[in-house]
Amino acid sequence: MNRVRIKDKTFEVSAPEAEIKQRVKELASQLSHDLQGKKPLFLAVLNGSFIFAADLMREMTIPCEISFVKLASYQGTTSTGKIHEVIGINEDLTGRTVVIVEDIVESGLTMQRMIETLGTRNPESVRICTLFFKPSKLKADITLDYVAFRIPDDFIVGYGLDYDGLGRELKDVYTLVPPINNKMKNIVIFGAPGSGKGTQSDKLIEKYGLNHISTGDVLRAEIKKGSELGKTAQQFIDNGQLIPDDLMVSILASVYDSFGREHQGVIFDGFPRTIPQAEALKQMLSERGDQVAAMIELDVPEDELMKRLLLRGQLSGRADDNEETIKKRLVVYHSQTQPLIEWYSQEGLHHHIDGLGELDRIFDDICQVVDAL
Repeated sequence: MNRVRIKDKTFEVSAPEAEIKQRVKELASQLSHDLQGKKPLFLAVLNGSFIFAADLMREMTIPCEISFVKLASYQGTTSTGKIHEVIGINEDLTGRTVVIVEDIVESGLTMQRMIETLGTRNPESVRICTLFFKPSKLKADITLDYVAFRIPDDFIVGYGLDYDGLGRELKDVYTLVPPINNKMKNIVIFGAPGSGKGTQSDKLIEKYGLNHISTGDVLRAEIKKGSELGKTAQQFIDNGQLIPDDLMVSILASVYDSFGREHQGVIFDGFPRTIPQAEALKQMLSERGDQVAAMIELDVPEDELMKRLLLRGQLSGRADDNEETIKKRLVVYHSQTQPLIEWYSQEGLHHHIDGLGELDRIFDDICQVVDAL
């Protein structure tokens, strides 16, 4: 299952079972090596770490003991900030090597409280072993000795971790999928070269206050300002290679994020050009709780496209607007880009617009689509 529904929320796999097992095995190997001859006492923090602690113990190759403590700091998907020791520590820790086993460390306040409590029992040393760690959330001055996964500030469930008591039994770990923002009008403006995408994009921007992302403009801007993404893109261009899809999406994501969370929407012009790019764009937006609201196709007959592009070449002096080059570009469009019409149709997002005729009539037809979103 790539996605699961728990109560009112949707979660998506972020750490598969096989990957978790491999990291647990690696941690056990490291612990066994570091603590050889120590006969450590593992203190597993309930409830979340019980599966992790059990799997970790099974992978240990040195004698060790385990006990359990219970502290509560979560309610729903947010920390309450209040830490209460529910089940105490009964073992004599004097001179012992103690390893705290935790499912996830965020602020570190729970671990700080644990270390302070254990320090009064005169252990030889106290170490922390956690399955997950959110570096951006750390507030306490503590050292994490063994970390399986460093993750962003996302809510996760599975492999012992829960959402309101549910989901602990899941073998994989799942990340909360942000709710879709249906108010944001992200639009893919689509059509063959010469179909009028640029002209109609300008009118949409003026009327609806939308942002505009044109792949050509974005690439040139990133390269000009010397960003790391721009430098990487320049290397591909200098070597005569196409910009890889993952790099292009990273560049678009950077620009998209720069608009903030309150923008009205974005017109994507010149991207996507292929189905893999459309899938990558969908994923990028989904990670931000957003989506494409519509793909608007400007349909213009090929003979009209040829006339428009040849005229544009005469007026602008663009060297690539000659008959031979235009024919090649249209062949590429039909073979690689046009299949996106069917892809977006299956997504329920395709809107066909007759792109031949008066400019204002075409724009009015587009506005009817946008107003209905």
